Amino acid sequence: MVLVLALLTVSSSIPLDSGSGGSSSASAQTAEWTDRLPIVINGDTKFTYENGVTGGNGTKADPYIIEGWRIGPFPNGSAIDIRLTTAHFRIRDVYAFSCSFGVSMNTVDNGWIEDSQFVGNTVGASFYECDNCKVLRSTFEGSDIAISISFSDVSQSDNTFINNDVNVVRNKQEMLWELTWVGAAVCSVILIPLVAIISILVYYRIRRHAPPRP
Repeated sequence: MVLVLALLTVSSSIPLDSGSGGSSSASAQTAEWTDRLPIVINGDTKFTYENGVTGGNGTKADPYIIEGWRIGPFPNGSAIDIRLTTAHFRIRDVYAFSCSFGVSMNTVDNGWIEDSQFVGNTVGASFYECDNCKVLRSTFEGSDIAISISFSDVSQSDNTFINNDVNVVRNKQEMLWELTWVGAAVCSVILIPLVAIISILVYYRIRRHAPPRP
């Protein structure tokens, strides 16, 4: 009897394997979010409580925080869709899953994404014609494209990428546009002085060989 009790005590102290093989989205299991429908904000006046704003301190002089939501699945739409805004805002601690876009920003200035989770979306975060936007300390998992940037000023740092087909992509047209402007600038720097020098040389050559005035 003593031997049986000893064996039971030892076996109860050994951790059991759940058979799940672990999870790369540990925070998705431990954090607490509130489920809600997708967020659509079109213009600065649409930053409202009904559209997912939970408070202020996105700064410049305290604008908007969108925080604590779990949104999905919406395979034919965006969890958060923001367009035509200039107000400062931050999307913080949001869990978006199984959507076409976790976050889509179109013609947006001053939008940040922080400490959020994007799992199983076609595109985790998309930026088109955006300025002064950032993606910080967020996790992108199981996306076709984690972060897509087109014609935009967007920086990203301290993010985690897990099993995405592509982590960060910049639109090829944007790259071509940038290269075109760089090429034009280089040509201007080289060609303008060169044309000026050639013009001066031609002028003096013509003047030297010109017949003397009567």
